[in-house]
Amino acid sequence: MTIDEQLKKGFENIGKSGRQAQLRWCTVTSVDKEKRVMDAVGESDGLDYFDIGLGTGSVNVYPKPGSLCLIGIVEGRETDSFLISAAEVDSIEVTAETIVINGGGLGGLVKVGELTEKLNAFIDVFNKHTHQVSTTGSASAQTGTAAAPTGTAQKVKREDIENKNIQQ
Repeated sequence: MTIDEQLKKGFENIGKSGRQAQLRWCTVTSVDKEKRVMDAVGESDGLDYFDIGLGTGSVNVYPKPGSLCLIGIVEGRETDSFLISAAEVDSIEVTAETIVINGGGLGGLVKVGELTEKLNAFIDVFNKHTHQVSTTGSASAQTGTAAAPTGTAQKVKREDIENKNIQQ
């Protein structure tokens, strides 16, 4: 059973058991991104909480160890807990077909690899280009080639234009 299915089942049973969901302020002690869980210690009671769920698969939030967080406990069972919010977040993983940030007014993300290739192809053409000009011959039939530009454009490096803090 996935974490999402466990949480759903737990919330459905809240009214049946008579036990209420609880909230706890905790400090994150460790995070396991592979298992999508964290451990924490309670702020008011000093109790250890283990394997706190960090998401349901479509959105996973990985808080920074040492940060304050709020966890939910399903039906009073400390073994069924999940992260609600964290004061500091190391990373967030989102799995979705489309993600819209701030209304989408800036358009889509740039494909950095393809942009780098196209810019460098353009720079190669620019650096090698010459112009036909009149340099020798009679007034009616002159031929010749002008020299290439004295300066050249530098190649673009992927790391110059890529923000590794946002990845897809």
